[in-house]
Amino acid sequence: MNKVRKIAVGAALIGAVAGGGALTAMALPADAATTDTSTASPSAPADGGTHGNETALTGDTASKVKAAVLAANSGATVENMTTEDDGSAAYEAHITKSDGTHATVKLDASFKVTATETGGPGGGKGGHGNHGNETDLTGDTASKVKAAVLAANSGATVENLTTEDDGSAAYEAHITKSDGTHATVKLDASFKVTATETGGPGH
Repeated sequence: MNKVRKIAVGAALIGAVAGGGALTAMALPADAATTDTSTASPSAPADGGTHGNETALTGDTASKVKAAVLAANSGATVENMTTEDDGSAAYEAHITKSDGTHATVKLDASFKVTATETGGPGGGKGGHGNHGNETDLTGDTASKVKAAVLAANSGATVENLTTEDDGSAAYEAHITKSDGTHATVKLDASFKVTATETGGPGH
């Protein structure tokens, strides 16, 4: 009888261990599954940005925009051309007119010029300051400013000359240096160069 009881108890223990092992084995895949889902969740928020950024025009589109802009602004130089994402137009071009002033030209999807705004990139929208009260220089003042700027920047091309209303100087000139880079030159009331900042209008 004792032997029978021992065999029965042993069998019961083996069954329990086997059952527990089976339960443990069944639990592991469930844990593994939760680990997999938690690993996948951090990669879900991958938004790439929702801002509709302007992009530079290329190929046939760029050629058509440039042709339309130059047809409306004879003698101008096209600085850059981009899509327009503020809803006011399909494309825009920043130009330097034949008189040295800057402008932004807006075009619709059929390459028709719809507006020409005074000021280059950043002009009228803040840029590096509020330039609403700056005025183009003319006559003797323009000549003296231009001479001082070119004396300090040999081989440069003067894009435009204006008064400076942010208190940092009396006059400023936007130039393209001989190496093709842009710069803004500040001058005091006696036409002395006080600073040369890298970057053109709006930088």
